[in-house]
Amino acid sequence: MAWDGGAAVAAGAVATAVMTAMLYMGFFMMPRQMPMNLLYMLGTMVTTRTGPAYMMGAMAHAMMGIVFALIYTGVFRAFDVEADFAAWGLLFGLVHWAVVGVGMGMMGAMHPLMRRGEMAAPGPLVMNYPAMTVVGFLMLHLVFGVLVGVLYDAWA
Repeated sequence: MAWDGGAAVAAGAVATAVMTAMLYMGFFMMPRQMPMNLLYMLGTMVTTRTGPAYMMGAMAHAMMGIVFALIYTGVFRAFDVEADFAAWGLLFGLVHWAVVGVGMGMMGAMHPLMRRGEMAAPGPLVMNYPAMTVVGFLMLHLVFGVLVGVLYDAWA
């Protein structure tokens, strides 16, 4: 199968939208167990104004999801993956979770509100949050990986 950039971007955009929707379902349904407000956290790295912070956070998260989908599908192509895209996506989702988990561990040193103690730092693999958030963080990245694999296979 030839690599299809449009299918990769579309798969990443849809998978990110589903992942974000699931994240916020947990956030609103179980605020004590899943308190990570990701879009606000990402957006407040740029601005502290609430509306623009959510917009900036949504744009940053969408961009990261598309970039990761481009990486996933580039690896599919590099290794001549022709079948089992969902399984490969699940494996890549696990790697994605580990990479982003390390990045979340560094967030406390980079984020202005976290450095000032005005926002809780998530810690590596979001371990500073309740156990449901830690598990949800893993599951959301696995769902993202499976969706990218399945959607790319269907659309490429």
